[in-house]
Amino acid sequence: MSLILSARASGNAVLDRRLSAELLDSVKPLIRRIVGALLPIAGSLSPDDLAQVASMAMLRAVSKYDATRGRQSFGQVAYFRARAACEQYARLHGTDVHLSDGAHKRRTVRSLHSNEGNVVRVHRMDMPSHFSDGASADDSWVDELESALREMSCLEPDGYTPEAELLAAERRALVFDAVRRLAPEQRELVSRVFGLNRPAQSVRSVAEAWGAPKSRVDRMLARALDELRELVVCSGKR
Repeated sequence: MSLILSARASGNAVLDRRLSAELLDSVKPLIRRIVGALLPIAGSLSPDDLAQVASMAMLRAVSKYDATRGRQSFGQVAYFRARAACEQYARLHGTDVHLSDGAHKRRTVRSLHSNEGNVVRVHRMDMPSHFSDGASADDSWVDELESALREMSCLEPDGYTPEAELLAAERRALVFDAVRRLAPEQRELVSRVFGLNRPAQSVRSVAEAWGAPKSRVDRMLARALDELRELVVCSGKR
């Protein structure tokens, strides 16, 4: 874990991806155990859905684990965090949770700017997309969708409150469900670029792996995000 944290701190993405992949491989027995235990309450979620949620929680646990606090091993902490994440997602998915009023419902698909007078703060990445070569006609939406995808890929809200956690969890649930409904190639591309159930890759590295021009993969990703937008909005209106 210390090697992963060092790789992240130094910006060594290649080493981070390799070590993260090795970590996920080492915790596969724990993930299978979680999936097996929760399948009875998973409803329409597949084992792969639960495994993906568990894997993301395992990777998040790397930066949260402190060996000097308590006597639990990383495996124990990661197991309980991953199981809790899967239980939460299964509940949200099974009960079709959404906020009742329109203003709150919109928060499930949009990042909220921090408000110093409001304790509810949801993380937002105010930075250009790492895959975009230029501005789009709807940059604000792309930023918001990327924020939700990145939260699914191990980035968590800056300030924890139950309200913020609920809003963030609902948004992640909406986006994760939308990703599942993308066409296979689009789902694979989004998962690779945003690191869903795997270390994140740049568009350039995906293009090289697929033997395709980067410009073509950029366009594919833009179309996938546009499709995600429609799916998330439709889900939020249910």
